[in-house]
Amino acid sequence: MEKIKLLIADDHHIFRKGVMSIVSEDSTIDVIGEASNGEEALKLIEEKNPDIAILDIDMPGLSGLDAARKIKASGLKTKIVILTIHKDREYFDEAMELDIKAYVLKESIANDLIDCIKKVYDGDYYISSSISGYLVEKNRAKTRKNELDILTPAERDILKLIAQNKTSAQIANELFRSIRTIENHRNNICNKLGLKGPHALLLFAIEHKSIL
Repeated sequence: MEKIKLLIADDHHIFRKGVMSIVSEDSTIDVIGEASNGEEALKLIEEKNPDIAILDIDMPGLSGLDAARKIKASGLKTKIVILTIHKDREYFDEAMELDIKAYVLKESIANDLIDCIKKVYDGDYYISSSISGYLVEKNRAKTRKNELDILTPAERDILKLIAQNKTSAQIANELFRSIRTIENHRNNICNKLGLKGPHALLLFAIEHKSIL
């Protein structure tokens, strides 16, 4: 199996080493570079073309979100994972608007990071389990319970699994269905609920998982 090329950018040296220690436990991940600020990260991404770049949101000079914005504008194919201590909806929404592949809280990297990297590498999105619960609480008043009634039992089952950050392949395996069938269900759910954008279905599932 080809290794996942990873770049880590954080202005705290000890934290970078901690991240490297976590990912070193998986032989399929190869850290090809590290950076201490956004400008350095951007330069390394241009030079080394990693599959995934883990960017701290609060780096000096060029923040993780600013670096992600430049990466997107330049057409680089590197997928971005944002690391942060922030649970503020403002930061989260800005990351989603940039089509960031993953948003992970630093407090949960020991549990989330390797799974996150693999899902992002496979083309999926990932939201830290820690912030998932936070979003549910923050958006409880916005719950659109009546809209869920238009979904079939099968669609609601799939939505429950999406809320657990499971990929289409994982859902297909668990429900003994083909990936194509799961993707069709996902498209139908989005059409019924009027959801648009790459993160919309995942966010809806997470925000409503308590009533699914």
